[in-house]
Amino acid sequence: MAAKKKIAPRTGKDRRKKQRRSIFAEFKKILVGIAILVFICLVIAMSVDIFLAPHRLEKKRTVVQDQPIRVEKPIQIKINDSTGKTKNIITYEVFEDIDHTVLEKPAPPKKVRIPKIAIIIDDIGYDKEVSLALCDLNSNITFSILPFAPFGKLISEKLYAKGSQMMLHLPMEPVEYPQINPGPGAILSMMSPDILLEQLRKNIEAVPHIVGVNNHMGSRLTSHSDQMNQIFTILKKKKLFFVDSRTSTKSQCKSSARLLKVKFAERDVFLDNFQNTEYIIGQLKKLIDLAEKHGSAIGIGHPNQATLEALSKELPKIKNKVEIVRASVLTAIPG
Repeated sequence: MAAKKKIAPRTGKDRRKKQRRSIFAEFKKILVGIAILVFICLVIAMSVDIFLAPHRLEKKRTVVQDQPIRVEKPIQIKINDSTGKTKNIITYEVFEDIDHTVLEKPAPPKKVRIPKIAIIIDDIGYDKEVSLALCDLNSNITFSILPFAPFGKLISEKLYAKGSQMMLHLPMEPVEYPQINPGPGAILSMMSPDILLEQLRKNIEAVPHIVGVNNHMGSRLTSHSDQMNQIFTILKKKKLFFVDSRTSTKSQCKSSARLLKVKFAERDVFLDNFQNTEYIIGQLKKLIDLAEKHGSAIGIGHPNQATLEALSKELPKIKNKVEIVRASVLTAIPG
């Protein structure tokens, strides 16, 4: 008969090993449980997200639609280059739903005989025929000329010979930059003071016979007080007035003009955001209404055919209602 195999009694070391294995097994169970719980939570979260996403998107779209849209966008015109070929050039600024706030102005003196309006035509330098035709309508229409435009100097000389007043249409950085570029000579917020002032001097020298400046685009730059103060130091030295086109509700132009004692005015109405004759006639009537209320008002338009047609039709009708004056007449150092 085989002898029974003796079983050695367990030592303390064996018991400790068994305890460690037991603890490790329990720890693994806990980790597996946590992993399962996390997975379930992720599944629930993804399901909720998938279910609610369309509602959040719809809400987001609604909020965006309720916000005003401000767009600075150029339109195309055609010019003939030196080879005689016709090509498209992106030039004119057209503003949609920007700052349409009616400016609060002091009540006009009781002695004012007839309200005054100034009409500034921007973006001059590409279309010679329309620019000169607008001048022929009334010599007090003011023209603002882009620096380095192909026909800028030529048009400036011709308008000056006809007795018109010229301004520099100073390209400034819009919020949409670089998707929308204000063109040659642009003043950008990233420029150092030395580069900014040098570019400004070059722009001033590029357009002969100017007596003032207004901004081309500039919804970003005009909201920066440091850069505007730098610009206005040069305007003061050159004895140039400034008309704020009001492309930004955050414009610091008036504060800079007040600080540096520069003659200043602000645009009241954009005449031709839509190149439609009837629309422009309606905007001209708004300009006259504001002039009658405040004593004066400034309108800004562009050298396009619809604007020429509208002004040709309406200016003879309004000559007994308002006086068309040069832009400089309506500027003053802000109090």
